[in-house]
Amino acid sequence: MDKSIDMGINKTRVILDTNFLMIPGQNKIDVFEEIKHLMTTPYQLCIFKETVDELEKIAKGGTRDKINAKVAIKLIKQKNLKTLKNSSTEVSHVDDIILGNITDSDIVCTQDKALKRLLTQKFPKIKIITLNRKLVMR
Repeated sequence: MDKSIDMGINKTRVILDTNFLMIPGQNKIDVFEEIKHLMTTPYQLCIFKETVDELEKIAKGGTRDKINAKVAIKLIKQKNLKTLKNSSTEVSHVDDIILGNITDSDIVCTQDKALKRLLTQKFPKIKIITLNRKLVMR
């Protein structure tokens, strides 16, 4: 069992969005290992159920990202990511769900430029992990 849970240590939530989860399939980068190297405090990898729903929709579609979405779904299961609940029943777009369910103390992993802009506007102190030749946290 993870000792940080036993000792009551709070873990930082690291929330991965849909496009970030497709990086391993697209760029052959182990984002989970890279996150491990970036983090200096205990953390928990998290997703929203709607992220999985979005990946499943992409995996069933006819786009070139079909295989990348399937890889992402497989990794979500392998890495046992925690599924977070959406506190709003009205919001269905994953970016809106992320924005409506996080705090400044969370870290968001995304490639989405619009989401990054909205995150920094709404949460000035938030940290964002993104791919920039390699993973970086800003």
